[in-house]
Amino acid sequence: MKVSIFNKVALALASLAVTSVAFSASDLHSRVEQLEKQMAQVGTENAFGGYGAQTANARPTKDNNNWYITVDVLYWKAGVGGTEFAYSDNNPLPSYPVKGRTKDMDFSWDWGARIGLGYNFCHDGWDLYAEYTYFSNGSSSSTTGGCNSIIMPLRGGICTAADPQNAQTFFGTRAKSQFDFNFDSIDLNLGRNYFLSKYLSMRPFFGAKTAWIDLEQVTRYCGGSGTTTFCGQTITSLGPNTVKINESSNFWGIGPELGFNGKWHLAKGFSFFADGLGALLYGYFDVDHKEKLTGIDGRRIKLSGNTHKMVPTAQIFAGIGYDIFFDCDRQHFGFRVGYDGQYWWRANQMLKIDDAAPLKYERWSEDVSMHGLTVDFRWDF
Repeated sequence: MKVSIFNKVALALASLAVTSVAFSASDLHSRVEQLEKQMAQVGTENAFGGYGAQTANARPTKDNNNWYITVDVLYWKAGVGGTEFAYSDNNPLPSYPVKGRTKDMDFSWDWGARIGLGYNFCHDGWDLYAEYTYFSNGSSSSTTGGCNSIIMPLRGGICTAADPQNAQTFFGTRAKSQFDFNFDSIDLNLGRNYFLSKYLSMRPFFGAKTAWIDLEQVTRYCGGSGTTTFCGQTITSLGPNTVKINESSNFWGIGPELGFNGKWHLAKGFSFFADGLGALLYGYFDVDHKEKLTGIDGRRIKLSGNTHKMVPTAQIFAGIGYDIFFDCDRQHFGFRVGYDGQYWWRANQMLKIDDAAPLKYERWSEDVSMHGLTVDFRWDF
């Protein structure tokens, strides 16, 4: 009897030991699997067969939704170099000393829009993003000479005299210029959003950019009386006649782009951000220059200055943002507001007069810029 009780106790203890070992082995196996998953999230095999750290994915949505859209409201102001069209001279007869000031185009603030569509790939956290930007701006400016001043033209080179040898330029008392600015661009880039540290994320990207920049300036001069000599040249007033100058520089180009989207995550969904982009576009300039003088038949100039050139550009967008999750964290909404600016080198290729006597023309080759306030909305779904 005692032996039977002893055997039962021994059997129970052995079963308990075996069960404990089995449970321990099962728990150890589960922990090993969890550790392996965690290691796979923070480490990866590189392209050369080595093993190193892997940057954590920084996509806004926790469920890795595939699509997202962006809508931006722009309140920008354009800036174009080479828009000077006249200067005033306080002397009613053109002679030294010259004292006055130039008149150019001062653009007003205007609205624009930017929309984008993105797709998140399942592989390695990459995403593809396409964006379209539209902005149009215009300006009108005029100047009038007073009782003791005249207006000297800074655009065009048409002669007002019947005999071009007798007068090579003109002066007036009134000048008016109107400028139209239209900008469109499309960006397509591939990038990966990841954390550099606990609170700092970065999305470097590369892709292609295409843009259209249409510039047109129409200037009119009129007024004045008499003829005078200035610097050895005969200068004639316009009187009742008018000189109209129509100039345009329309650019289209395409090229590679490279940039980044940086974000410093703060508490409760707030963040600071800074986006930068650079691109180099090769494109075609359709350049036209027309001049017409009323009162004398056939006194017209029509030139075409089409050309191909490389145009570099840079863009920056920085400010503060806010992110929120909803629908059980399956969807994300982001809001950003900040300063946005673009700079385009040599985007104005209009023709200008270099020497009035032989009608020598050259290019302005001036820069174009846009800057202002941008409000950005993003929805991941």
